[in-house]
Amino acid sequence: MKTAIAIISVLGAVAAYYFGLRYFTGRDLGFTPAKKYVRNIANTLLHTELTTAREVGTTPTATE
Repeated sequence: MKTAIAIISVLGAVAAYYFGLRYFTGRDLGFTPAKKYVRNIANTLLHTELTTAREVGTTPTATE
């Protein structure tokens, strides 16, 4: 039980440090490139799926 409390405390401290540092520096600390990469992949896959479906004629033209 003591180990679990220690681990949870350390994880809480790390999260607080990260968000505090992020807040006070105004920087994203490295996650923006990953977020942009994932968003780009999602948009590419969505575009591919919609284009294929439109060519077949099984989806409306409006999305979102």
